[in-house]
Amino acid sequence: MKVALIYGGPSPEAAISKLSAAAVEKALKELGHEVTPLELNPELPVKLKELKPDVAFLSLHGSPGEDGTVQGLLEVMGIPYTGCGVISSAVCIDKDLCKRVLKSHGIRVPAGETLYKEEWEREKNFYPTELPCVVKPAKVGSSVGLSLVEKEEEFERAVDEAFKVDTKVLVEEFVKGRELTVAVLNGKALPVVEIVLPEKLYDYQTKYESGETEYKVPADLPPRTTQRLKKIAEKAYRVLECKGAVRIDFRLDPFNSPVLLEVNTIPGLTERSLLPKAARAAGIPFERLVEEMLPR
Repeated sequence: MKVALIYGGPSPEAAISKLSAAAVEKALKELGHEVTPLELNPELPVKLKELKPDVAFLSLHGSPGEDGTVQGLLEVMGIPYTGCGVISSAVCIDKDLCKRVLKSHGIRVPAGETLYKEEWEREKNFYPTELPCVVKPAKVGSSVGLSLVEKEEEFERAVDEAFKVDTKVLVEEFVKGRELTVAVLNGKALPVVEIVLPEKLYDYQTKYESGETEYKVPADLPPRTTQRLKKIAEKAYRVLECKGAVRIDFRLDPFNSPVLLEVNTIPGLTERSLLPKAARAAGIPFERLVEEMLPR
């Protein structure tokens, strides 16, 4: 097929997007597809019209790109694309809205509050009832702007940092426990991955720069817990009307009860990314994973 590989853009996560795109381009070419990388910019519609691709492979992280905007453009142009549709992408990119939907379907999510930039800058009169707490932008991924607040004097700085990259910020309970993620490929959960952290929080540095983070695939869990995590992940996938490959992050509390943290509709495909690790554990090599992600 003639594939338009869309990457980059003005998102704070553009650097990771480019790394994912390089890996995907290599895999698509090895699979025999004709690949044209296109950066997300105002010229994209013109280039797509000239190229007339059979399909678009989205290697976009954050907003714009993972939020339904590019998906909407492709819908209007009649170009099939990888991953979730417009509405699903828009809901999942907003962790606040996503949590509300999941909670209404009986899926446990962290307790917390939502702060808005205009109100915060006007008053700055909100403080968490419990510490430690997690502060994070609502619509930015890759743990950009994420902070763990353990002391009251750290809170205001953490919120200000999060507001540098978003206009809505979540203040959530810090769920003590094991860091886990479940990738779901075309509706079926892959093996659970455990992230063994050198720090308390899986932040940007820990994800992409630290050599101390360990990954256990599959995670060493009781069979019942593994099945429960997979069942919840598949339910979230259905409830949010996802398509293709997504990655769903959890914390497993000390009572082995899963807490769903967020849903990533365009998971990373770099050498350190978790979706390829889970796929390999399921016997799916990288090239086949990329092939499975293409729309049918």
